[in-house]
Amino acid sequence: MLKIRHEKQEDYTIVENVIRQAFYNVYMPGCYEHYLTHVMRHHEDFIPELDFVMELDGQIIGNIMYTKAKLVDENNHEKDILTFGPVSILPAYQKQGYGHQLMEYSFQQATLLGYDTIVILGNPRVYLPLGFQSSHKYNICLEMENSLLPCL
Repeated sequence: MLKIRHEKQEDYTIVENVIRQAFYNVYMPGCYEHYLTHVMRHHEDFIPELDFVMELDGQIIGNIMYTKAKLVDENNHEKDILTFGPVSILPAYQKQGYGHQLMEYSFQQATLLGYDTIVILGNPRVYLPLGFQSSHKYNICLEMENSLLPCL
């Protein structure tokens, strides 16, 4: 039986282990995403209402969590948006649609909370088929320490 629910404090270690297994040696030797999750839970922009785990037959096999972010245009107009990550599924359950189900569920919940925009950094091969569009199309770029990174 598949179930998506909010993460509880007693899930933290399990979820961090799921994340570690999902990302280990994928983008670099080792990984840091599980530590990022640990830090994010205590950040002021973390949204507990959008912190979900996916269980299959009572075992946590995946998670997704969100933080608040902002888009700022050249006139300094701000738009509140969301960003998510990490989103992870245990390797044994990857490429079976579980990640997509978890994201779709979280998108619906974000909409119910009044959010209408999600911007992420991620692999285009993964996210474009899910309806995400390139930030370049909207001239969205990252600003890091007052210098702009190219639009992707």
